[in-house]
Amino acid sequence: MPVRLAIISDIHANLEALERVLEDTELMQAERLVCLGDIVGYGADPAACVATVRERADICVLGNHDAAVFSVPERAFFNPNAREALSWTTAQLSEDDITYLQSLPYRVSTDNLLFVHSAPRAPEQWDYVFSGMEARLYGRYFHERICFIGHSHVPGLYPIDAGVREYSHADRFLINVGSVGQPRDGDWRSSYGLLDTVAGTYENRRVEYDVDAAARKILARGLPARLAQRLKFGQ
Repeated sequence: MPVRLAIISDIHANLEALERVLEDTELMQAERLVCLGDIVGYGADPAACVATVRERADICVLGNHDAAVFSVPERAFFNPNAREALSWTTAQLSEDDITYLQSLPYRVSTDNLLFVHSAPRAPEQWDYVFSGMEARLYGRYFHERICFIGHSHVPGLYPIDAGVREYSHADRFLINVGSVGQPRDGDWRSSYGLLDTVAGTYENRRVEYDVDAAARKILARGLPARLAQRLKFGQ
């Protein structure tokens, strides 16, 4: 089991954010990298982000935007901006990129850790977890000590057992690592998780990146302006 594990999620084709986060994982001496899905969607660099994740991630699971690339019915629940971005995204990806996304599992369990994009009960249903109460209910659907998720773009550390208030290496948790490419908690900086299995610590890290450059590229590609604007406000 690696000493330091970096967990990223919801890149959403934001190459500027992804590259800065990967630089930070190196600075923090992370030994392995896990991606919780949604490599693509919304942003301007889907192919480059897929290539980077394929090269750098030791584990990657499927996100709903990744699935929507090869499964049109998945787009039924997307808003108009997201559907427009997915149509454009699909045209930018090679057959090899799409085959890679199709190969991704919904869940990976290893070393007493579970990795899924959405929620552990049925990852393919893309449920959201927004509160500690919801997290405790989902605790019955995984046996590992920690379940790492993304999907909501909002970081959160949720104890499964009553009475636990902060992270400890002895208790069970559901942890949302937040979003690399499109945070939605009012903080525009990229978010990811860093687990140290020897020190027994978990840290949610925030990383600044060139958000203006990422927004300009979205507009230059002809994607909806809302997708560029929201980056700057963490919405």
